Amino acid sequence: MSLVPARISGIFPGAGLRGRTDGVTIVVYDASYTTYCPAEIPFMNTVSEMRLWSLYLWDAMLLIWIVGMFLTRRTLRRQTLSSRFWQAGVIGLGIWLLFGTATGYPWLDGTLVPVTPAVAISGFAALAAGLAFAVWARLTLGGNWSGTVTVKEGHTLVRRGPYRIVRHPIYTGILLGLAGSALTRGFLHSFIAIPVCAFGFWLKLCTEEQFMFDQFGEEYLRYRREVRALVPYVF
Repeated sequence: MSLVPARISGIFPGAGLRGRTDGVTIVVYDASYTTYCPAEIPFMNTVSEMRLWSLYLWDAMLLIWIVGMFLTRRTLRRQTLSSRFWQAGVIGLGIWLLFGTATGYPWLDGTLVPVTPAVAISGFAALAAGLAFAVWARLTLGGNWSGTVTVKEGHTLVRRGPYRIVRHPIYTGILLGLAGSALTRGFLHSFIAIPVCAFGFWLKLCTEEQFMFDQFGEEYLRYRREVRALVPYVF
């Protein structure tokens, strides 16, 4: 069976021809017409570009994290495998909710915030600021950093840079970045990802706080009294 392109002229650009041949439905569209919506194209380009550049920023941060894995000190103590599993599982669920295109549940896949160009640009700006803050904290932490909760050889209590503002600036920056990405996407499930990831970070934070107290004792308690965990002067 051969399919021959058809030219359909008339008042409806992009019109198609529908017919049946040997029991098979065939739909042929006229490729000689282009539907042009000048009012919508700049809008869609801005939103799409902000979403694309948001992914580039996340990729850049991930690359910095991967390189940093090879520049850390030797680990002396590490959190249990079960605690790592639960923390990673919760955070992984949040990441899926944020970046997934559909969850399969219509009420979750609906739009919570209409993504206009202004909203998309605001979200991108929040993402850039958050990830910059997280990267600053990661570089300040240096060889003490680890993807899991650990105590390193020669571990020091870092209180300079962003650690003067909050005790866990990497989490603060990433959560701000998640909020920014949610704005560029607009879906309800993208916004639900923020408290889900926040809960995962809170679980990890509690483990870190215990490790730091065991390692530094009264010095860390004094640090806790002076500096908030995630939000300056609030929490």
